[in-house]
Amino acid sequence: MKILTVSATEKSREMLKSLLEEGGDTVSLAPSAASARRKILDEEWDAMVINYPLQDESGLELAHMAAAETDTSIIMLLRPEMINELSDRLAVDGILPVEKPIMRQALKSALNLSSYIKNIKQANLRKIRDLEKRIEELKIVGKAKCALALKEGFDEDSAHKYIEQTAMDRRISLKDAALYILRSMK
Repeated sequence: MKILTVSATEKSREMLKSLLEEGGDTVSLAPSAASARRKILDEEWDAMVINYPLQDESGLELAHMAAAETDTSIIMLLRPEMINELSDRLAVDGILPVEKPIMRQALKSALNLSSYIKNIKQANLRKIRDLEKRIEELKIVGKAKCALALKEGFDEDSAHKYIEQTAMDRRISLKDAALYILRSMK
C-alpha cells in the first residue's frame, strides 16, 4: 500500500513511518498541508494519514479536499478530546478518525477499515453512474414513445415494441433506436 503521512513534527513523521513500514507499506512523508497537497496532485495514494493538527492548518481542510478530489482513503489521528468534536464532520466524507496515541496494530486496522470504506464509496459511485445512465435512457425512450403516440397514433405498448424492433433491426441499443426515431420524425 502506498501511504502519504502528514505530520507537523519530524519525530511524529518518523514514528508513523516506522509503524507503517513494518507492514511492508511504502510511506512518503509531508511536513505540512501545502506539501501534502503538492504530493496529492503529483501522485495517487492508497491512503493518507493526517496527524492533527498540522503546522500550516488544522488538517481538516486537507482531509476534506483529499476526500472530495481523490480516491485516497483517509485517516485522521486526533487527541482524545477532539474525537467527539470532529467525528461527525469527518464521517460525512468517509474520513476515519483514530484516537492518539496509536499502536501499530490499531493503525493497521484503521487502514484496512479505511480501505474498505473507500471501496464501498467507489462501488456506490459506480452504481449511481449506472443508474443515471439508465434514467437518461428511460427519458429518451419515453420521449420517443410520446412522439410515436402523438405523430403516428401508437399506444404506449405498440410504441415500445416499435422502438425495440428498430433496435433489433439496426443492431443498436434501445436508447440509440429512440434517438434515431426522434431524429427521423423531425
